[in-house]
Amino acid sequence: MPPPAMEQQPRWAEMCARILQQCESIRGGRENLAEFLGVHPTEVAYWVAGKSGGPSREVFERAVGLILEEHDRRAQMLQRTGQTPRRRKNDN
Repeated sequence: MPPPAMEQQPRWAEMCARILQQCESIRGGRENLAEFLGVHPTEVAYWVAGKSGGPSREVFERAVGLILEEHDRRAQMLQRTGQTPRRRKNDN
């Protein structure tokens, strides 16, 4: 029997939830994120809670793109100011 699709595995739902939590922070809340992604806020709530297999690939790619854009924006800001990035406590 083949293994379940990635979207049906618990770790996939957990990863999607963490990504969407970051996106909520970037966009300033669930309502704004839902509007950006073109979905209903209830769907975002289910995904963030890990209660479903996660969003469609299209929605997932938009969310990841949002994080990458924010990363680039911060990197450019740090480069302009000559600052070094802060490390998280759990980074080695």
